[in-house]
Amino acid sequence: MYRINTILYVSSGGNEQDSPGLRQALRLARDHRASLTLLMVYPDLPGEYRELKTTFREFLQNQLQENLNAARIAMDISSGELETNLFVHEAEGLPPAIMIIRDAIARSYDLVIKDAEPVEEGRGFKGMDMKLLRKCPCPVWLARPSAHSGDEVRITVAIDPESRDEREQELSLDLLRFSSSLVSSFGGILDVVSCWQYEFEHFLRYKAWMTVSEEELQQNTEETRVAHHAQLEKMLEESGISCEYHLHHMRGKPEMMIPDFIDQRKSDLLVMGSVGRTGIPGFLIGNTAENIFEQTSCSLLALKPEGFESPVG
Repeated sequence: MYRINTILYVSSGGNEQDSPGLRQALRLARDHRASLTLLMVYPDLPGEYRELKTTFREFLQNQLQENLNAARIAMDISSGELETNLFVHEAEGLPPAIMIIRDAIARSYDLVIKDAEPVEEGRGFKGMDMKLLRKCPCPVWLARPSAHSGDEVRITVAIDPESRDEREQELSLDLLRFSSSLVSSFGGILDVVSCWQYEFEHFLRYKAWMTVSEEELQQNTEETRVAHHAQLEKMLEESGISCEYHLHHMRGKPEMMIPDFIDQRKSDLLVMGSVGRTGIPGFLIGNTAENIFEQTSCSLLALKPEGFESPVG
């Protein structure tokens, strides 16, 4: 089981009793016996209201406590089942995302959860969410309401078995193990998705400088598919996941195939890596991941590889 010991839920303020992110945080904290911290970062008060800072902060803290109590009662979780902490901080002139990331680094959280900011047409992420995806060193879960009615949670994990170094390999294994752990907590369905393509097919088929028979081209394509599938099966075996899963070995570009798959399956959660192959030491999201995020309509859980260094000091 993928162990989670400390969880940070980031509150956006207001009435969050029915927040999908808060409910997921409570459920995971209970199932993993993890400590749960609720954090709210609010903008600096204008100068003319500075004398109300203490009163305003106490109001927000009481509201946060009320949201926690209401969600906990609705989920039938007693106060004694969970270790919880509440913090309300002023942004102090910094973007809220930076304050959140600094807190995540200082307290070494295993997981950060927040509700995804509303976006037009319900796809993609923006603002604070993208900053967290780019720069937060621990896994980030951006929660949205379920895409379908019913209790059966549908989780999709996207992996690439063609790892170029050990950190990429471990990231893919972590993605599988984390997803399997979520299925154990929530029940439901796990879809394992991996995309493959013969990169030279278009080049060989349409370039006049070299003549390749259709038979040879098909043979090369099939060899690529078989090799990729074998690597995928090997990775699944190495992961040791024990939950039931459905394997989807799809031909095509991930940024084209995965968003369509999510829509067709009405997935509740997409689990995938968020750093490109050349970005492990830094903070840039890989092009493929960024393109997928822009089209994602469900909740997202993004993991970074071991050795990722956040640019936030």
